[in-house]
Formats: sequence, C-alpha cells, structure tokens
Amino acid sequence: MSQRMARNLISIELRAALAAWIAMLKERVEQFGRQGTLAIWAIRPIFDLAIAALVYAGGAKDLVPYIVVAMTANSLVWNSIFWVGEILDREREKGTLLSLFLAPCSRLSWLLGFAASGIVETSIAALTVGVAGVLLFDVSFNPNFLTLAVILPAFIASLIGIGLIMSGLGLITKHANELSNVVFPILLILGGAYYPVNQLPEVPRLLAHLLPLGYGFQALSDATLHHASLGDVSDSLLPLIGFAIVLPIIGALLFRALEHAVRRSGELELY
Repeated sequence: MSQRMARNLISIELRAALAAWIAMLKERVEQFGRQGTLAIWAIRPIFDLAIAALVYAGGAKDLVPYIVVAMTANSLVWNSIFWVGEILDREREKGTLLSLFLAPCSRLSWLLGFAASGIVETSIAALTVGVAGVLLFDVSFNPNFLTLAVILPAFIASLIGIGLIMSGLGLITKHANELSNVVFPILLILGGAYYPVNQLPEVPRLLAHLLPLGYGFQALSDATLHHASLGDVSDSLLPLIGFAIVLPIIGALLFRALEHAVRRSGELELY
C-alpha cells in the first residue's frame, strides 16, 4: 500500500468519526433542550455521591475520597456500557442501521464517533462529582499528572473493548439498553465504584479481578489523591495495561463476528 493511499484511508476514517460525532452531538443537544437531560446528568451524580458519602461517613470516612475519584471515573464506564449499544438500537428503530454498516469506512470509525459524543455528557457528570467532592466533602486532590497520563489511556482502551463487546451482544439481543441495565449493576459491585475491590469479600474479590475496572479505579485514586508514581501503582497498572491490549482485540473480533451472524440471518434491521 502506497503512502498516499494510506493517508487517504486514514483521512476517510477520521472524517467518518468526525461526522458521526457531530451528528450525534447535535441530536443530543436537541434532546437536552426537550427533555432536560443536561440537568439529569448534572444533578444525579451529586445525589449518588451524597448517598455513598453518607453511608461511609459513619464508620469508613476515609473511603469518601476514593469514592469521589471512582465515581468520577465510573462516568466513563457508563458511557462504554450504555452509549453505543443504545445508539445502534435507535438506528435500527429509525431504519438507518443497515446504511451505517454499508458506509465506505470501518465500523470502528463511526462507533468511536458515536462514543465520543457521549464523552460530553460523561464529562459533565465527572466534573460535577469532582466539584461536589471538594465543596461538600472537603476532598483534596494531589495528582501526579505523569502517572495519570499513563493510566487514563489504558483505562479508556479497556472500556473501548468492553463497549465493543456490549454493542456486539446488543446486535444479537436487539435490546442493548435492557442488556446494559442487567450488566451495569454487576459492574458497580465488582468494579469497585462504591467500594475498593481489595476490600471486598474473597469470592467477589476474585471475580472482580477478572475485570479492569477495579485496577483502574484504584490506580486513578492513588494517582489523583496521593500523587502516586508509576512504581507506586504498578500492582494495578500492569494488569490494567494487559486488559487495555486484550479487550479491544476481543471486542473488535466479537463485534465483527456477531455483526456477520446477524446480517447472514437477515435480522440486522429487524426487532
């Protein structure tokens, strides 16, 4: 492949991702105005954080700063679990899903474009939790930005893999939202959003170690609150990097296989 052809392919992928991002962002902005979605995304995290903080204030107040960081990062988990799968469901309902799959670009380009539009909402939720943690619960941050610069990409890459897996399963079930509603509470418990994985009882802790979330939350918490270095978070970072490599590959392969299965059965646009 010539360099010119490679540049053209990269340009097509980037333009497809950008077009998907702009189109979905416009749709969400319209929904914000009609349904008050922005207020929900801005206010609900405060109540979730307040509930968690009140639970731990009685006997484990030292966990509150961890919960603030974990719930902030959990906004990204929400995006990966719910976002793209729900969009695919809506596209199927509108009768445009098949057109997306026939577009002259890779699936990953418009999937990432859709997911990127969800980052706007999750960023609002994450910022709200962080500010509420400072103002309401006197949480102080002492971040190590070098460590965060390594942890965050690995954490996000792991979530991309999970998102692809969920989206592929959503194509099969045709009800991605319902599937996400079943999976997300399990991830809340085993992921460590409300309680550190290393303090869970033995059986849940063993199951939690099969997921990247607990490693990510713990590493992000240490780096954000305690200025932890890369060496300090190595016990969490090394498994997280492994997940960051493996999960996107598994997710892409599974999504492709399930897409082909649905298309062969002629059910891509059917409910």
